[in-house]
Amino acid sequence: MKELSLRRTKRVVNTQRVMSDKHGEEDESKKAKMHLKANDLLCVNGCGFYGTPQWENRCSKCWRAHQNELKKSQDFAKNKSLLSFDQFQERRKSTTESKSRGIKNLFKTSPIPESGTSSPTSTSPSSTPTRRRDLSPDSLEARKQFSDFLVANLSTAMAQEIARSVKNAVNKISEMRLNSEDMSDLVISYYQYLGDRIGVHSYFNSPDCKVKVEDVMDQVEKYISTCCYSMFFCASHDEEVADMSLQDRIRSLHWVTAGFLETKLVFKKQNVRDKIDEAITELIEINAKKSAFEKLDCLTRSCKAIFEALKESESSTSADEFLPTLIYILFRGNPPLIQSNVKFISRFAVPARLMSGEAAYFFTNLSCALEFARNMNHESLQMEKAEFEAYTSGHMAPPLSVLNSACNQAMYVLEGTIETIVTVAKKAEDLVKNLTGVDKKSDDDLEKMLVLIKETVDIFPTDEYIQMKESIFAEEQETADLLVSLSRQSSESGRGTLSTSADNTQPSTPQPQLDPSFESPLAAVLKEAADSN
Repeated sequence: MKELSLRRTKRVVNTQRVMSDKHGEEDESKKAKMHLKANDLLCVNGCGFYGTPQWENRCSKCWRAHQNELKKSQDFAKNKSLLSFDQFQERRKSTTESKSRGIKNLFKTSPIPESGTSSPTSTSPSSTPTRRRDLSPDSLEARKQFSDFLVANLSTAMAQEIARSVKNAVNKISEMRLNSEDMSDLVISYYQYLGDRIGVHSYFNSPDCKVKVEDVMDQVEKYISTCCYSMFFCASHDEEVADMSLQDRIRSLHWVTAGFLETKLVFKKQNVRDKIDEAITELIEINAKKSAFEKLDCLTRSCKAIFEALKESESSTSADEFLPTLIYILFRGNPPLIQSNVKFISRFAVPARLMSGEAAYFFTNLSCALEFARNMNHESLQMEKAEFEAYTSGHMAPPLSVLNSACNQAMYVLEGTIETIVTVAKKAEDLVKNLTGVDKKSDDDLEKMLVLIKETVDIFPTDEYIQMKESIFAEEQETADLLVSLSRQSSESGRGTLSTSADNTQPSTPQPQLDPSFESPLAAVLKEAADSN
């Protein structure tokens, strides 16, 4: 009965799979195909670093240089018609000096002493005379981790000075009221300033140094961005509105995941589905982190799960396969405030992490995926505009396919369960056979071992064995003699009783007579054993 049920279930699964495959072949022409080379992700200025769409395909360094030049041109054009040249120069100088004083005030701190020496004014971060602020639990935890890192990896003097400088920067930033771009410029300038200062310090060239300058700057960025998160993240109402708008758009495009993206994922494999779920979870987790460092780590883990899913699907891991899969994960997960998180990372992460390396590559691909979601239209999917709008508005449901059919996915789960049950049953059957074989082999081995022991002892008896054998034989012989003696006494006693009764002429019941040749079973056995020995 069970086998019949399994066969019926497998027949349904195979039928569903064939129908899905046929439909997939029919809609193959409608899938969005993206061909992206690794060089397409690099900065348009040819500097060799990764560029992102929100920076007009420039890297962070070239983008800031471009913004500075653009701002200078805009300021010049704006003030040219309002001020004379002398007045313009004076106002520009005043504005520059004011901004310079603000940056210098942020950077103002005592010089970092050489290793082994301590500044007379050097104090711990907690004793710095600043206005007290109540820190959030996340900020307190970040401060503890930052202090533990400095104490464990740097000299006391350097740890104290870096802690003082960073705490002073956090306090100054908290007092400022700047827009997101100006705040980003200020923080990035501080990263550059502090990195240059500690980078030339002799301690990092000594054999006692346990960390690199980049490691210290990662911890500095983690501490600053966590403590100032409420000021840095989603600073304007317009950004929050844009984020909600993007999330609504991705939600309206959920049908794209129903086979309209050309991916090489094999969804019938359980490992592939598990890796997809892991990638979606890590992408959603980005919004829960408070520092750009941690957000990039979540993105890195998500993208690595995507690569593992492609590997399980026996597909290549090139950009042509990775980016469509990342877009699929983005549409499936629809992570909250993803656009604001991307802006947060681009504004307040250490620039070096976004220019090269693994995290920079993944961040660039995520930016491209967001750009694709914002600009997706009917031409992207090679379909009619009316059909695209009908799917997007919900007036028309997407056709059933391998990806969006709940029945199909349920069949995959059921098929996997059946395969697991069959595998477990086969293993259980094999285990029973193996146990039976082990029992039989154990009995055979025991019998052979007993025979071998007996043969060995008979051929090479030890003194202890001979003595034990003689002792047992003597005891058996004594027991047999005793039994024979008791038997004779019993026989003689019986005959005497009968004689007395006859003399008294009293009738009595005849008593059974014992045969003199009678021998007890035990004596016979013992005697036979003795004779055999």
